[in-house]
Amino acid sequence: MVKHGISLVEAARRLGVSQSQLYLALQKGQIATFRTDGRSVISSGALRDYQTRNRPQSTYRL
Repeated sequence: MVKHGISLVEAARRLGVSQSQLYLALQKGQIATFRTDGRSVISSGALRDYQTRNRPQSTYRL
């Protein structure tokens, strides 16, 4: 079974954050990674989960 993932550089670009901010989130365990071919990658599902958890909350009230 071959696992494909998103590179850390690409993940930072998709999230719209710097690589430093992404590495901090990784160190805090906020985004799960796995290793493949000797490099760390992020699954698209883990990236989506992180985006959902960190979506800005609207302050708009009816």
